[in-house]
Amino acid sequence: MKKYAVLFLYLVFLASCSSDDDFGLASTQFVFSEQKWELVQMSGSFQNSETTGEEMEWQGYYIFSPEGTFLKSRTIDGLIFEATGSFEVIEYDDDANHYLELTFETGKELAGNCTGDAKELLMYRTSTMISSLWMACDGPGLDYSLSKN
Repeated sequence: MKKYAVLFLYLVFLASCSSDDDFGLASTQFVFSEQKWELVQMSGSFQNSETTGEEMEWQGYYIFSPEGTFLKSRTIDGLIFEATGSFEVIEYDDDANHYLELTFETGKELAGNCTGDAKELLMYRTSTMISSLWMACDGPGLDYSLSKN
């Protein structure tokens, strides 16, 4: 009986260690499809400052193509602003999170960042949710949901 208990614990240990936590990225394949990510929530630096839907200051989305390019669109009071560029999925050695690094070629004023350059960094929360890191320097918190895969 003792052998079975040890064997059972060993199998439980193996099962718990056999899955890499990729935040669902294995199911998020840029190679096979175009993806549209829509802005679903904005937040400020104050507690309970979240807004959704038509209450948000603007509406927006990203479209990521299999070729490694993106389109960013923002609608404010009926006016549409667009930006284009390239992106890559990146990882940092000391960080378990996965990121999308966007490099803007047009519409650089839409780049939400802390540095004022033509780059933007988005972090995967799950396989269907990404967030802008602009909030790290008092920009708005922007959460996007995968709407088309």
